[in-house]
Amino acid sequence: MPGVRVWNFLFAFFLVVIGTAAPLRAQSGAADQVRSVLEKAMDIQTKPELQGPEHRKERAAQIRKLIAENFLSGEMARESLAGYWEKLSAKQREQYQALFTAIFTDSYSRRVLDFLKRETIEYPGETPEGIYTKVSTIIMRTNEHIPVDYILERKEKKWMIRDVIIDGVGTVETYRNGFGAFLRNNAFDALIQRMATQKRAGEEL
Repeated sequence: MPGVRVWNFLFAFFLVVIGTAAPLRAQSGAADQVRSVLEKAMDIQTKPELQGPEHRKERAAQIRKLIAENFLSGEMARESLAGYWEKLSAKQREQYQALFTAIFTDSYSRRVLDFLKRETIEYPGETPEGIYTKVSTIIMRTNEHIPVDYILERKEKKWMIRDVIIDGVGTVETYRNGFGAFLRNNAFDALIQRMATQKRAGEEL
């Protein structure tokens, strides 16, 4: 019967659409972005011409550039001061963001320089979390497996990293807890002075 053939065709078409659409929803491209950033970091770390302590500053400069291009340090700064941010003036916010960005970049660069080489990294998948996407990775080493999750946000057609969670501990949360504890007993200007001192100390990687 013609009616039965039409319904069979529509049902088959529906199955094809569902079967092809599900993977598209599951893979947004965020995992590919994380993979790209990590591959570039490992390339910097393993270039033969950049090996040795005499080339550490050159590697550090390239890693800093990679971080600047792929991390939302401004948003990370704001979230790291949750509960205090709204009370700051525009000048204080600008000053804090600049210092936070420098400190975070230096800290993350040092971590890459000291610990990341040519790694075997697994990518179990990505998970939507509201307007963000979490990309799960596992650094596979002989004696340990290190879970590292990346929280990404889509900005102007590009996925940008706004937090890194290492072994269950979030970077932004760590800063927020530390700065919050300090501000409960000290003025904001004291925090700025402390961050400026930390920035100067961190400039030598």
